[in-house]
Amino acid sequence: MKILELHYSTSWAGAERFVVDLCNELVEHHDTILCTIEDDSIKEKAYYKKELKPSIKYINLKCKSGLQIKALWRIYQTIKKEKPDIVHAHTDLICLFLPALLYSKTKYFHTLHSLAEVCIRKPFLRPIYQWFYKHKVVPITISSACYNSFLKLYKEKSIKIDNGRSPLHPTELLEDVHKEIDSLKLHPDDKVFIHVARCQPEKNQELLINAFNLFLEKQHHGILIMIGACYDTAENKYLLDLAQKGIYWLGLKNNVCDYLLQADFFLLSSLYEGLPISLLEAMSCGIVPICTPVGGIPDVIHNKNYGYLSKGFNVNDFYTAIKEAYDEYNTFDKQKLIKYFNDNFSMNHCAEHYIQSFKDKSNDKKQK
Repeated sequence: MKILELHYSTSWAGAERFVVDLCNELVEHHDTILCTIEDDSIKEKAYYKKELKPSIKYINLKCKSGLQIKALWRIYQTIKKEKPDIVHAHTDLICLFLPALLYSKTKYFHTLHSLAEVCIRKPFLRPIYQWFYKHKVVPITISSACYNSFLKLYKEKSIKIDNGRSPLHPTELLEDVHKEIDSLKLHPDDKVFIHVARCQPEKNQELLINAFNLFLEKQHHGILIMIGACYDTAENKYLLDLAQKGIYWLGLKNNVCDYLLQADFFLLSSLYEGLPISLLEAMSCGIVPICTPVGGIPDVIHNKNYGYLSKGFNVNDFYTAIKEAYDEYNTFDKQKLIKYFNDNFSMNHCAEHYIQSFKDKSNDKKQK
């Protein structure tokens, strides 16, 4: 098969991380093209580009951010020129409207990386999206919660393929990171909590910081390190002002694995999610997850089997989950968590499901 993967960019974010991993796995078995829309001469739009395997054909459409007519036309022209057997989009569904209508020689797939109601651009577009999903584009959802939200919104089934992540590897900076984290500790026995995410409203970092402030106020021994972009913007700097000593923002890192390997707990305080890649990364390293009960997270964690869930979204709820995990740390089976990840959420496992779905639906089309 010739597969064209379509996304906005390879910037530093979970869906972008997933797309690069998926392309790297697909190309081991099939001709693979990655087409990105936003101009990659902007450095942040090409963050993961260097990790693409050389055998992947990479196309960048050099468009501005936002879904402009020029971008939609270039997507169609690229698909028509490349003639892939499969087009698999991770963008807004609108990006597939033109090619799905005008170029019928390929099979179109669309992965929704969050709940269905979050992935629709405007509510009034629901009937149009529904028509495309029914007649032109195969929908794929990334967790049971996302599957159920799609079924509820569109009254149609989707293919469910849980997110996956490629193996993480430490870098030559591992020992330096170990020393860096040790230098941040306030007590020799501090546990290390880590949060990996861009600072944005849906990640709800204000809850995270306030709950960890409470953890520190109660004299528990731990530090929180936050990795990601945009904490120093004008609208977000107040969060850093909220943080007590013991909470550190370390900026954007391209060696996240080194930091994960120093951590004991992973914190995620989101208001909504699909199935976060950062959670899977933490699990792959055997780090105890502590999360809010949103999206596909409860389906993965199975509270206290593979991590901890807060009851709700207030500070006491999240603090209680942190404290419970902290108190039970010595009884948590990290090897069980790693095995659970390897058996269910590896990128190899995930890509196999995508390839089989591509084949099945392509065969369905030929039979029709």
